[in-house]
Amino acid sequence: MNCYYHPTEYAVAQCLDCKKALCHSCASQYKEPICNSCNRKRKIAGCVSYIKPILVCLILFVIGYNVDILGQDNAMGGYMCMSIYAGWKIIDQFLPNLFIWFNIQALFWYYLIRIVMSMFIGAFATPLYLFYCVIRLILLLIKK
Repeated sequence: MNCYYHPTEYAVAQCLDCKKALCHSCASQYKEPICNSCNRKRKIAGCVSYIKPILVCLILFVIGYNVDILGQDNAMGGYMCMSIYAGWKIIDQFLPNLFIWFNIQALFWYYLIRIVMSMFIGAFATPLYLFYCVIRLILLLIKK
C-alpha cells in the first residue's frame, strides 16, 4: 500500500482518524500518526472547546451587567452572573447532574441552591478558569 499524499512512497502507518495510508515522513510529522487535514480538524475542535466557555462567560457578564442584579454595581452583578458558569462546571466534577425524582417545588429549591453555590464557588474560580482557557487556546494555536 502506498502513501495517500506521496503515491511513490510505501505506507508505514494509517491516520488514526480517517485511516488514510501514511508514509514515514507523513506519519512522523506529529506525535501520533495523523494526516494534516485530520490534525487541522482536531486543532479547530480544540480551539472551539476553549473559545466556547470564554464566549459563554462574556454573554453572562453582559446579561448580568444589564439586569441590575446588585443594584447600582453593574460590573459586580455581571461578574457574579458570569461566575455561575465556572462554578457550575466545578460542581459538575463532584456532583454530576442528577435526575432527581422530586416534585416541582423540591427541584426548584435544588437548582436554586445549586445556582447560589455555583455563584459562590465561581466567584473565586472564574478568573483561574478563564485564564486556563486563554492559556490553553494560545498553546493550541502556536502548537504545530
